[in-house]
Amino acid sequence: MSAIHLDNRLVHYEVFGRGQPIIFLHSWLGSWRYWVPTMDLASERYRAYALDFWGYGESDRRGTQFTISSYVDMLNRFIEQMGIPHAYLVGHGMGGMVAIRAARENPERFTKVMSVCTPLYGQVLSNHVKPGTFSKLLGRSNPTNVWTKIIRSIPIADTDVQKELYEDTESLSETVLSSVQESLLDTDLRSTLATLNVPLLAVYGGKDVIVNDEHAQFINELSERPTQLITLPKANHFPFLEQSNTFSRLLLDFLVSQGSPVEIKEEWRRRVNQREYL
Repeated sequence: MSAIHLDNRLVHYEVFGRGQPIIFLHSWLGSWRYWVPTMDLASERYRAYALDFWGYGESDRRGTQFTISSYVDMLNRFIEQMGIPHAYLVGHGMGGMVAIRAARENPERFTKVMSVCTPLYGQVLSNHVKPGTFSKLLGRSNPTNVWTKIIRSIPIADTDVQKELYEDTESLSETVLSSVQESLLDTDLRSTLATLNVPLLAVYGGKDVIVNDEHAQFINELSERPTQLITLPKANHFPFLEQSNTFSRLLLDFLVSQGSPVEIKEEWRRRVNQREYL
């Protein structure tokens, strides 16, 4: 376990490999640990970091402010203390919100951004998240809720990662969830994207019942911005766990692309588990 302190609060992180840095940011559920399969593949060419936001995983859980803005500040201070001059960002859900905001504010620091199943305006979650009820989505009081169904149905080949995802989700506190919920619903990134000068690849799952790709279609209209939208038709809310090989290949292609659009290649389909395409 690796850690640093910011404002006397512990920030846990892990790092694999050598090369240009990539920082992986988790969402409103789970922790750094669900990035392990992607980090393993990326670390063959890059130095892959993943950290736990405050309130999650092994990072400090003290305090009351757990928001998009505070996590953007946390990320900036993390890379300053680590001495990282430039980095790629990959963020899932809430982590994608943080990545987009950070890249807009500091384009000289972040080279490219991949957002994954990220709500570009928080109100897209309002049908699932009602004020004051976020914790109920964890299944503590309603075992048939949508979060429990999604997490339990993810086809994760690595049983250790699967178990860790369940444990990290179930350990989240009411304080963290309530603060995160309010911040998510109040965040709208549409104006941020309209002025974003860092290349962005927004990836969504065609079967995602939480954050569907339709709400992000306006990305295709940002012709003057270096943005691209890609949908993985068979994926749900965790494409990097459900279709890890395809997702990782897409990420690596994006990182080396020189401004040209990336696409899912036919040969990837022949090299992955057949389950991904059934």
